[in-house]
Amino acid sequence: MVKTSSMKKVFKIIIWLLLFSLFLRIFHLSYFISYHQDQVRDLFYIKDHFQASSFILLGPKASVGDFFLPPFWYYLMSLAYLFSKSPLAPAFLTAVLSSITTIVIYLFGRKFFSGSLAFIAATLYAVSPLSIEYSRFAWNPNPIPLFTILTFYFLYKFLFEKDEKSLYWGTISANLAFQLHYQGLVIFIFYFLTLLFTKKFNSKRFFRYFILNFFLVLPFVIYEVQNNFRNTSGIINFLIATQTTAKLKLFGVPFFIKFIIRDFSFFISRVLFFKNQIIGYFALVVFLISLGIKTLTIKRQDKYEKPLIFFLIFSLIMLFFYKNSLIDFYLLFLIPIVIIYFVLVFKNILGQKKTMIVFFVLILINLIRSPTFGAFDKSYLWLTESIKKTTVKKDYCIAYNIFPQTFIESKHRYLMSLVKNRPAYDKCQQIINRCYPKVKTAYYFCEAAICDRATSHLSIGKLIDMKPLDYGVKIYEFDL
Repeated sequence: MVKTSSMKKVFKIIIWLLLFSLFLRIFHLSYFISYHQDQVRDLFYIKDHFQASSFILLGPKASVGDFFLPPFWYYLMSLAYLFSKSPLAPAFLTAVLSSITTIVIYLFGRKFFSGSLAFIAATLYAVSPLSIEYSRFAWNPNPIPLFTILTFYFLYKFLFEKDEKSLYWGTISANLAFQLHYQGLVIFIFYFLTLLFTKKFNSKRFFRYFILNFFLVLPFVIYEVQNNFRNTSGIINFLIATQTTAKLKLFGVPFFIKFIIRDFSFFISRVLFFKNQIIGYFALVVFLISLGIKTLTIKRQDKYEKPLIFFLIFSLIMLFFYKNSLIDFYLLFLIPIVIIYFVLVFKNILGQKKTMIVFFVLILINLIRSPTFGAFDKSYLWLTESIKKTTVKKDYCIAYNIFPQTFIESKHRYLMSLVKNRPAYDKCQQIINRCYPKVKTAYYFCEAAICDRATSHLSIGKLIDMKPLDYGVKIYEFDL
């Protein structure tokens, strides 16, 4: 009876955390989603493969170098695409995955530390400004925190509970983190090294581990074989290029110290401390001193804390060898571990009750200043509103005169491909020639700077009012 009551309590907490986290991520979702170059590229890619009924072998292009990722992200997007072709569908899926991360953090902390601290850590993730910002739009790095904490959950179950199946679930989690973005390589390598150095690999386990990883990246391998190992060559060329003299100026202790002081402190402030840079500097000092002490006294540390400590040290070492500037999304894999680590550090310093009070206040401040209720991006709203206003009439066509680097045209074309009342003619580029004979209405999208230089022929058109939305593009309607 006691066990049943405890399970009901845990279930209620999980449901509350899920709903609370999900609300913070989907509230006015259409206001906040980033619908930019990468998003429209991925949507067209998925759409083309569905129409061609072809199997997806590659994922998105890496942000550095001339090579691509394995295709797991596109499989996730395909799942969303089955329910809806709207850009909101993969954004909603991303928000759901981030909310599930909240639950896994709670289950992980409750199982290996304590229920109260687990609840605090999970709630901190739910209200984390950086987590919220990167969980409201569809982008391949965004789900990585989920696979980080899943990897740790299964690693702990294998190491401390001797659960054989968890070895392989952890393998899958680490592999999928790597497939989402190359920052996941930190998780993948750490998982392998932990198993190796703790002597948890026998020949049978290693063989299964290898086969499982090979199977998970099989589509990528098939593409490589079919295309003369194009991506493999791109990765090798990138690694060679980063060793040139030009790149080496960014490498070394001075650059690393600058990164830690400036960028890593800001990262911590965005994860935990409502983007306050001053508190971020203070938190960085606490982080580095505590991590240094724990490293020097590693034998006396709690067995459950040791993998977290080693992972943070290993991550910093890996970041040291990365020779380019680190943007915040390169550190998404660290968010769950950094949160759990800070909760444990404050518990050791202040005790459990004071820690609960401090973080309860922190959660309230993060909630009050949450990006959920902050300024929003009008781009998607402008695009959807422009679609509504240009698809009312029948027998129309659309012409674009927009700077290619803005990708506004491709964003609009994708949304236009979803409407039932499609343009009667797709190549309506000459307003003077009045498009195609059957077309009765023409819409002309032009960048504001271009429109202002071509007022002569635009004077016969009607400027469509898009206020209060403003996106730097004007829309003219011509009745033919």
